[in-house]
Amino acid sequence: MNKLRTLDRETLTWSALLGLTYLVMLAGVITGLWWVFLVGAAGSYAMDALLLHRLPELAKLIQQIRLGITPRALLRQLLALGLLITTPTATSTGIGMVLLAFLVLFGLQLVCGVAARLLRVRRRLPIVTRNINLDALRIPDSPPMALVREPMSRLLPLDAFLVAGAIAYVAVGTVWAVAAGAVVSVFLNALALALFCWYLLLARSIPEPERIMEFAQSWLDSYRPEVVLYFSGSADSAYQVNMWLETMARLPRRTLVVLRERAIAAQLAPTPVPVLCVPAATDLMALDFGPARVALYPANTGKNIHMLRNPLIKHVFIGHGDSDKVASINPFSKVYDEVWTAGRAGRDRYDRAQVGVRTDEIVEVGRPQLDAIRTDTAPNAVRTVLYAPTWEGWTDEPGNTSLVDAGPALVRALLSAEPGVRVLYKPHPFTGMRSAAARTAHRRIVELIEAANRPGSAQGGSSARLADLERRLADFDTDNGATDEAHNSREEGRADPEAAARVQELSEEWHRMYWDSHADTEHLVIQGPRPSLYSCFNQADLLISDISSVVADFIATEKPYAITNCEGITHEEFQAKHPTSSAAYMLSPDGGGLDAALAAVHLAEDELSDARTELKTYLLGPGEPSSQARFAAAVDDLYDRASAQHPVSAVPGTPDTAEAAPARV
Repeated sequence: MNKLRTLDRETLTWSALLGLTYLVMLAGVITGLWWVFLVGAAGSYAMDALLLHRLPELAKLIQQIRLGITPRALLRQLLALGLLITTPTATSTGIGMVLLAFLVLFGLQLVCGVAARLLRVRRRLPIVTRNINLDALRIPDSPPMALVREPMSRLLPLDAFLVAGAIAYVAVGTVWAVAAGAVVSVFLNALALALFCWYLLLARSIPEPERIMEFAQSWLDSYRPEVVLYFSGSADSAYQVNMWLETMARLPRRTLVVLRERAIAAQLAPTPVPVLCVPAATDLMALDFGPARVALYPANTGKNIHMLRNPLIKHVFIGHGDSDKVASINPFSKVYDEVWTAGRAGRDRYDRAQVGVRTDEIVEVGRPQLDAIRTDTAPNAVRTVLYAPTWEGWTDEPGNTSLVDAGPALVRALLSAEPGVRVLYKPHPFTGMRSAAARTAHRRIVELIEAANRPGSAQGGSSARLADLERRLADFDTDNGATDEAHNSREEGRADPEAAARVQELSEEWHRMYWDSHADTEHLVIQGPRPSLYSCFNQADLLISDISSVVADFIATEKPYAITNCEGITHEEFQAKHPTSSAAYMLSPDGGGLDAALAAVHLAEDELSDARTELKTYLLGPGEPSSQARFAAAVDDLYDRASAQHPVSAVPGTPDTAEAAPARV
């Protein structure tokens, strides 16, 4: 979500401060007071630093209205010249020296800008990889990030020494101050240009894009993937593919993750499975995936067509969670050979919707991600309620989320419940993306929870260990900001194959430490990837949510759950419309029904226990065999059927069938 949407007042404040610095410099020019100009200039450089390091969204906004770093630097230099011209003691020699120095700086920075672009293009590979050895590509070490990430935002403020020299010249009348400032500014820019040239020279060892794609094909020919997990989406949707990585790693076949966006590759969770990100459609469609006969799709996106066109592969929509939402019966799903659902509920959902997905194309495979979810409850001192509303959605249909109509009221009622209740609030990652009302409701809930936490309610004592675990987990991040994409791909190809297992161990320890570090009576606002949703499931005695995959997943715990009816229909009509709510304690937007839901935490008063057990089988399938085993069996069955239709060659690098040619461009 664009942070500027939630920080409008702050945005205006920072923008006003930026404008004020230039007005102060102008006042210094008009009045001839060098110290006034100095205050404004110092403020403008400080704002440049803030925009680069702390306010990147504001920097993008200012760039869009043509007030980026380049026009700001030129305006500052023009004002500095104005200060000199309006100073009676300034000589033509001094003014000429400053003007010449500014021109030399401009020329150097122009060449640096060109060199920076060439370096960035040269080191931007047509693929991004993990767990694929790239030694044959001879990728040199990454240059310092200052040279490739916003380089001009760092180079242009180097005129500060020359501007300071000009101010000193006005203040004390010595032309040597100008000369010294000019020498320092020019030297630093010349040094930057030398570094650009050096790293450009090193980057010459990287093959041309065509050769790199030939390498990618050669690697595919040698690896011979059998099953492909294909994903395309926005940076915020990385969780949709991350949830399938462990399932893919457990398959007994050679698996490959194929991504389309660099932002997704940067946010992909650790995995031992080879990862190949191919942003360009022409590059992807030119690749031959050899014996691959099954492609799995967690999301419906336009770029799926670039893999769907492969006639040798059976294409399967696996989604990123089942629910009664319209997204779970998307008519686009009929383009796939099969649609895999968790249980019978998914099959019935498509049958009722009549969107073109035939019953014989649906396979029930369970939800492998839920195999590790506990059916017991953490020994909490007080009842723990997880409020996990979904986001507002792309449409304005009533009831998309309870956050707007009921969120603050529900949380207020929970915080005042007797006996006391502990609240865990975990909003959807997309919350507030398109609704100002949702952003307002979210902020109000956060305020309520922060106000309800009494001082000293946290146990503490583990913060140092948690911070250490955070640092160690961060070491496995592919985009830690210190190196570029090509360098990261090279290093990931040399990574320890056991790294993913170590990350899992560190993550499990982090979760234990996190929950131990918070008192059982402390209310928590939980955002981001950790703690995970499933970890919150294990802590909760009761879930309050909306119609979404969160509800279907929570059913695996067999613990009570409640759903808020914000659609303006009766509870009976709501449950008939949304089968996943059939075993839920129904709530009204004002919190009506909450007492019954809280009472259900005590097993003796849980009147819907048997209904939940029955619903669990309906939504997620039988408990035995495990979902992972059922999923793997479905992959094997489809692979065998696809291979019978298009036999797989036993010789790597040769066409698998006569029909292979159409898959290449």
